Amino acid sequence: MAGKGGRIYFLDELRALALIGMIIYHAAYDLYAIFGLDFDFYSPGWDTLQMAVCCTFIFIAGISSRLTRNSLKHGFLVLGAGMLMTLGTYFFMPSQVIWFGVLHFLGVSMIIYYLIRKPVNKAPALLGMIFAFAAFLCLYGLPSGTVFFGNIDVPGNLYFSKFLSIFGLPGGGFRSADYFPLLPWFFLYLTGCFAGKWFKERKIPDFMMKKHSDFLCAIGSNTLAIYIVHQPITYGLLYAFFWVIEKGSAV
Repeated sequence: MAGKGGRIYFLDELRALALIGMIIYHAAYDLYAIFGLDFDFYSPGWDTLQMAVCCTFIFIAGISSRLTRNSLKHGFLVLGAGMLMTLGTYFFMPSQVIWFGVLHFLGVSMIIYYLIRKPVNKAPALLGMIFAFAAFLCLYGLPSGTVFFGNIDVPGNLYFSKFLSIFGLPGGGFRSADYFPLLPWFFLYLTGCFAGKWFKERKIPDFMMKKHSDFLCAIGSNTLAIYIVHQPITYGLLYAFFWVIEKGSAV
């Protein structure tokens, strides 16, 4: 087991791998939804990649909130970045506007964790993880109108307002290109917060404390900045590529 102190490089490397997967997924989405490339984007393979990336990001964010000294400050920073994404998509890509995406969700979740951190940190970590993850699974279908693995339908009259979309009850014609409501996703984040107890106390395998890739660690320690710029850069590169192809074919 690792001793106390020192950076946990495994989290940086895992976060970097998730970010790379997200960039690949978003590039595929742009090709399909914006540039009209004909391929089976809504397939099990792409859905699995999206789920793996999102769950990894959110779980690690929960762990990191347990490790940071001020999740409130980080929460407002990430939420502010989410607001910038909303403004950017609203003015420059209105068909792909993001009202409450993963950055909004993570920012709000960090703020909530700061407010409830004392009882969460005192609770038995393993029991908390089990409860939180079970709640995540049971509520996973809430935004689509079902809970408990699709066995119970949620009353449709609960989905009556756009403002309830933040809680997993999208209504009133709500649409968001990236959508991560507090329910069910906060419970996955909370699962990471409980798991963070062992990371904070360094009760983790030694390999997690060792740096295996400078490249991945560099990405993993700058994920917010990379996340903010990756979509406009990806879109710009794809636009330039198709522009060159179109001009070349016209010659």
